[in-house]
Amino acid sequence: MRPTTTFVRTLTAAERQQLQAGLRSANAFTLRRCQIVLASAAGQSPALIARNLGCTPRSVRNAIHAFADTGLACLQEKSSRPAS
Repeated sequence: MRPTTTFVRTLTAAERQQLQAGLRSANAFTLRRCQIVLASAAGQSPALIARNLGCTPRSVRNAIHAFADTGLACLQEKSSRPAS
């Protein structure tokens, strides 16, 4: 079972720099993930982040868990094609 992670871990300077650069991304998925991770690192709750960004708290928690599992690799959208 996955631990209940409500906030992201402390960001390194390089991670913070890359996330802030992602705020200028033309890719909406990357932009949203960067916004979520940076807001969580600033101490905002998933419910508050969701309200501010117009998404669901579940989406915010999914992004936080993805960052905890894969780090900055979570900024790249994965294929939605089912595995065969």
